[in-house]
Amino acid sequence: MQGILGPLYPWLAPPLILGVAVLINQLLPDRWLLAHKLGTVADAIADKVIHPYRDGAQQRLAGLLSMMIILLPATGVLWALVSLAAYPEPFHILLIALCLPGRAQQLEHRAMVSQLQSGQKGRARQALAPFTLRRTDNLSEVGLVKAGIESRLVHEATATFSWLLFYPLVGLELAFAIWLIQQLARQWTPLKSRTRFFGQGVARCSHWLQLPVNALLALTLSLYGRPLAGWHELKRVQQALPGGAHWPQIAMAHHLGAQLGGPWMLEDRRLERPRLGPSQTPAAHHLLRADKLLLLARWLWLSLLLLGGGALAMALNGAL
Repeated sequence: MQGILGPLYPWLAPPLILGVAVLINQLLPDRWLLAHKLGTVADAIADKVIHPYRDGAQQRLAGLLSMMIILLPATGVLWALVSLAAYPEPFHILLIALCLPGRAQQLEHRAMVSQLQSGQKGRARQALAPFTLRRTDNLSEVGLVKAGIESRLVHEATATFSWLLFYPLVGLELAFAIWLIQQLARQWTPLKSRTRFFGQGVARCSHWLQLPVNALLALTLSLYGRPLAGWHELKRVQQALPGGAHWPQIAMAHHLGAQLGGPWMLEDRRLERPRLGPSQTPAAHHLLRADKLLLLARWLWLSLLLLGGGALAMALNGAL
């Protein structure tokens, strides 16, 4: 690829690699994706390390050390492999493709719409359960739609859009480290009683890393809706969500013209969350509209990266 692009390589290679990785990811079976493997490893480490009799400070330290146990070897091995590879670009493409969230949730949303329209709420609850932290056994149709849209937003922001932002800026190894932190923050979320203290350190790292991604994603989604309405509501929201997760939710809600957010049932606790967007109740078809908007935003980011990288490369090389 470097021989083909020549002096344009540093600017055009990242968006081209990302674009090919996104296309390959859509063809991969869900069981091949690294998020599932990482979840198994993270659960095994948590089972060994979490001791309920330890105080909060000890558990927070244990969580940070556990994060480093995964983070340092994984990024170190990755750096060594990339350094030794004669042609690193295919390796970049494959790794990114394996880290992206895949099509599983999008396909389940299509099935959920059919199930909800035919009154099969029990099957819809089972279909959604693997993708959300919330309890789904008592969710109404409205709750299922909200949970589906919100969980898809979170997965895309912490995986797809995180790669699209950080890979061109900081390279493969650091972008992979950021992806690992985001996935561990979900696996060891402080919202669950078992990992309440254990996951606080990784959750704080994830919070700061996710802020620029959610800000840019909210800006992108607002282009298709009512940006001023979203901005005015953002100033009124009193309860901020971690990492600015409510920013893209507000933009999505105003695009759909339907309300998102609201209380969660997590384990046996009611978790108060802000209601976002217009007061209209969302319906099943809003799931598909939200999925289409996220796909459009994904390709918009890739197009802007390619056009921006090409323009910058030509400007720096005197072609403009």
